[in-house]
This record gives sequence, structure tokens and C-alpha cells, in this order.
Amino acid sequence: MSSPDISSVVTAKMQTGEIFPVGSILIPKALRADIHDYYRYARIADDVADHPSLSATHKLDILTALEMAVLGEKTGDSPLDIDSFQAATRIGDRLRARKIDLSVATDLLVAFRMDAENLTCDTWADLIDYCRFSACPVGRFLLALHDETDALAESDSLCCALQILNHIQDAHDDYTSLQRIYIPLDWLAQDGAHADDLSQDTSSQELKASIARMLEHTDQLILRARNLPNLLTHRGLSAESDLCVGLANKLSRRLKRADPLQSKIKLTKFNWLASGLHSLLHLVRP
Repeated sequence: MSSPDISSVVTAKMQTGEIFPVGSILIPKALRADIHDYYRYARIADDVADHPSLSATHKLDILTALEMAVLGEKTGDSPLDIDSFQAATRIGDRLRARKIDLSVATDLLVAFRMDAENLTCDTWADLIDYCRFSACPVGRFLLALHDETDALAESDSLCCALQILNHIQDAHDDYTSLQRIYIPLDWLAQDGAHADDLSQDTSSQELKASIARMLEHTDQLILRARNLPNLLTHRGLSAESDLCVGLANKLSRRLKRADPLQSKIKLTKFNWLASGLHSLLHLVRP
């Protein structure tokens, strides 16, 4: 049984863009192909984990095949389509060529396996552990690609914050479409909220309390990430990280003022402009 042809889905997602910049003009042109290939590989794995008609067992088989392709290990009958196989082998080859640890690609699959099985996070620590695999490898990949050896903790904090903000934005859709819950279950219980609250068009007061806790803890992550731009020697990456920190701050504030169940809370053009100008000043600093 072959995997679904998800190339068109991935392309559409890449064209519509993400909440935060990926491989922007702040990144050297010579590195952008590596970043886009890494991003495509991650999107393929993500789309497998989120596929509505595949069984958990089939999803896990495909994710394992992706890992083996990254590692350069041969398999018998592969469940991968040709595009997915080539994307995984290509990023593995790119990482080996640049002497970057393959874990920045394979660690992502740990989180996608959790998603495939719809595993929940009982505590905030569980959520951070999930983010350690779903988001932190992206930051570590970018650091390694730019030969940045410091700031791992600050990068991890930023990546976790961005991931959790995205979970809050998508809380309604994640639950209604995939039956996924990224809000710590112990907080829901303590606040008197229930999982089914996520299926409603408006957040209950109890659910709002749990979301407020998430945002409070996420703000602490953003605070720890604020010094990341100053720790990076590459100006383009430093400016992009400054942009991401600024956007994370603005999105957190918007999520505190609005209900993510009522509508998709997005950054405005003014938010992007203000953060972009701040990053431009950061880029040209003496």
C-alpha cells in the first residue's frame, strides 16, 4: 500500500505561507535551498501525521520509512511515494554534506509519531517535551547551518513559544478535525474545563483560564528568547530571530485579547511592518 500523493498539498501550504518567516531574504542565498528542502521534508512528515484517512499504523510505517530514507538505510517494500522518498533522502544528503547531525531531521519524526497516535499532553512539561521534538530541531538546524554554536537554550525557548502559540491558534480545528488536544490535561481539569469545550464556537470561562495559563507560560519562553538575536554572530539570522521574537510577542498579546475559538487569530500587516522595521534596525546596528 503506497502513501498518498501529498505533493500538491505541501506546495499549497508553502505558497500560502506560514505564520513566521522561513528562509526569508535575511538568510544567505546559498543556504536557502537547504532550508526549503528541510521545510519540505518537515511538511511531508506533518501531512502524513495529519492525514484524515490513514490509520495510525500506516502513518507510523510511513514515518519510519522517512526516517530510514534520511539515514540512508535501505528497505524492502517502501510505503513512500517517489516525491516523499526523494525529499527525505535529499535532506539527509544535505545534512551529511554540511556535517550537521541528522537528529535535526529525525527528531521531528518523534513528534509526528505522537501526532499520528493522537497522544495528549498531561502536563505543561509534557507539552514542552513535545515541542522539543516538534519545533526545537528547526531552530537547531538553522543554528548549525549558520555555524552558530551558542544560544541553543534561547533558540529552543523561541521555537517552543512559536509552536505553542500555533497550537492555541488552531485549538478548535485540531480538536474538531483530528481530535487532538495540546492544552495540558491537568490544567483543563483544575480549571473545570472539558475537552469538548474545544468544539464550541466560543471558549467557556473555564477553557479561557487554561488558555490564559498557556499564554502566561509562553510569555516566559519569549522572555528567555529575547536575548537570542544578540547571541548570534550572523546578522541575517540575528535579524530573523529578532523578527520572530517580535511577532511572537504581538501574537501572544492578540491571543490574550481575542477568543481563538471564535475566529482564527492572525497577525496584522501592521504587526509585520512594526516587527520588520525593528528587525531592520537590528540588522544595521553598528
